[in-house]
Amino acid sequence: MITLNHVQKQFGSRVLFKDCSLQIGARDRIGLIGPNGSGKTTLFRMILGEESIDGGEILIAKGVKIGYLPQEVISFRGNTVLDEVLKSLTNIISLQDKMKILEEELSSIQDPKKQERLANEYGKLQERYTLLGGYGLEAEAKRILQGLGFKDTDFYRATDELSGGWLMRIALSKILFQSPDLLLLDEPTNHLDLESLIWLEEFLVNYPGAIVIVSHDRVFLNHLIDRIAEIEGEKIDLYYSDYDHYPEEKENRREILEATYKTQQKKIEQTERFIERFRAKNTKSSQVQSRIKMLEKIDRIELPKERREIRFEFPIPKRSGHRVLEVENLHKNYGETVVYQGIDLTLFRGDKVALVGPNGAGKSTLLKILAGVLDYEKGEAVPGKDVTRAYFAQHQFDLLRPEHTVYEELLSIATDESQTQLRTLLGTFLFSGDEIEKKVSVLSGGEKSRLVLAKMLLKPANLLLLDEPTSHLDIPSRNVLEMALKQFQGTICLITHDRHLINEIANKVIEIDKGIPHLYPGNYDYYLYKKQQIRMEEVQKDVRPVPSEPGSAPEGLLPRRETHPGRRQASPSSQKKKPSVRIKDERRKRALEMDQFRRQLSGLEKRFEEAEKSLQEATQKLDHLNQKFSDPNLYLNQKETYETVQAHKLAKEQVRQLTQLWEFLALEMEEMKMMHIMSNANE
Repeated sequence: MITLNHVQKQFGSRVLFKDCSLQIGARDRIGLIGPNGSGKTTLFRMILGEESIDGGEILIAKGVKIGYLPQEVISFRGNTVLDEVLKSLTNIISLQDKMKILEEELSSIQDPKKQERLANEYGKLQERYTLLGGYGLEAEAKRILQGLGFKDTDFYRATDELSGGWLMRIALSKILFQSPDLLLLDEPTNHLDLESLIWLEEFLVNYPGAIVIVSHDRVFLNHLIDRIAEIEGEKIDLYYSDYDHYPEEKENRREILEATYKTQQKKIEQTERFIERFRAKNTKSSQVQSRIKMLEKIDRIELPKERREIRFEFPIPKRSGHRVLEVENLHKNYGETVVYQGIDLTLFRGDKVALVGPNGAGKSTLLKILAGVLDYEKGEAVPGKDVTRAYFAQHQFDLLRPEHTVYEELLSIATDESQTQLRTLLGTFLFSGDEIEKKVSVLSGGEKSRLVLAKMLLKPANLLLLDEPTSHLDIPSRNVLEMALKQFQGTICLITHDRHLINEIANKVIEIDKGIPHLYPGNYDYYLYKKQQIRMEEVQKDVRPVPSEPGSAPEGLLPRRETHPGRRQASPSSQKKKPSVRIKDERRKRALEMDQFRRQLSGLEKRFEEAEKSLQEATQKLDHLNQKFSDPNLYLNQKETYETVQAHKLAKEQVRQLTQLWEFLALEMEEMKMMHIMSNANE
């Protein structure tokens, strides 16, 4: 579909691409990765023809439609949200306009012949409109908008009223609505909440065309792609794997390359020694010249440069009290909009809490209140004993002073730190040499994120309040931040749509739903499981027969009382049982409950054992595939590599699902036993 042959590109003296080749097929799923500034966006722009190439060629098959989502905010003016999406299909809109004109003409013309001619023309347009799916387009546009977080009431809002994040969602909606042959998506998840992200992921999994994605979300990449295209050292290297497995394949390739490099260097040294030794001897002149020519023809191997990565850890903070922060009866409004109305919340020492919920639910508002930077109308939000707070705002960049250099920005909050200490700290965040003299105004998003993190480390705290801390960070930097947060010995409350980070960090998830916080102990996977479980219980509740009396047992659990003909039954309110009868009923009830508990527990234990056995088998299969990957010869055969990667991907997903099931069943058994013990204790 699209082929890049020996493409070259440079800006001034800086070479971005040198002799790069890449093929994009009709159903390919490619994750485009590389450090910030490596040329990912430039590559997209070259494919689109918006950026020229300095050498090689880019071949695009005839008729191929390309949809491109840039990183920067796109502005839309003068339309409603729905109309802006609908108008992206220009051919359909053109047909609609023509049909409207004919409708007006037909309503005003009296001449039968002219009416017949116009009616035939209208019929042809209508037929074509139907074939193109015109009558279902509005419903499809609404479905996409809803999936990306728009409410029904938003469809008719003016785009002029919306923030940059929502405008980017419109841009993404338009591209998906157009359904091009190839999607070029540059960080499509940046402005999405978790619910919208999961919807987009599912949409793209089933997308019929090709996709090339730039993303720093490894879970998102793993679910979508079947190969990695990495920009490194002016080259594009293709790996037939998901993101999780790509580092291993890369390391194997590097080992082979280093071995080949050493062999080549040894040969070059031997040749150079021969030339140097016999250069002055006439009897060896022809041999010397031959070896000189041989050296000139050698395609010298170049080892890729070691990538610089941030290296840091949070300092050990002062120990806080057990109760880190308490929220009681909190009320918060924005004008007439009620965000919170009497909520309670407690953070304990050592908690690592993830706040989740749709955009607009109030997550950032709550975090600002916890950070002490936002007022509220009523209630309390009180930090505990010896609590020191550090706040990473979603829009923290706005607080950086653009006229400052990187060094001056750090110096502005320094107290007793020396110049050497400040330079060392900046160096760990990849600001070294002349880079510390760069103005804040010219920094990239990733550089600004690193600078904000450096400022946080300068002021140690035992409570970290983080709003999208991984924004603009590449995956290696995210991994380092993740490790630092895992090792942090204080308390964390964060907002992020990075599911991998939540799973690795969080021991609690708080979902904000309609201004009410709901606590789920565990990581993100456990939160999803409990949500699914609650939905299933609600469905079962809806279809369960309604008991005839409040508190009556479901049919089949208690023995049916026979009624005697002609005998009037006493009403429950008037009927008085003897103490012995009541005791017998209570004993019978407890016996039935115990029997039900044992049967349910036995069923869970059986499912647990089956899951454990299946997990062992799947793990063994995955281990076998991992052993295959350690064989360097595997990567000499692309077909075999691809097949092995696909098998590994399926096995890995199976292990993940079975592990999740095993853990959930174990927790369910523990919960059931604890509830049974508590119930008996209450009695």
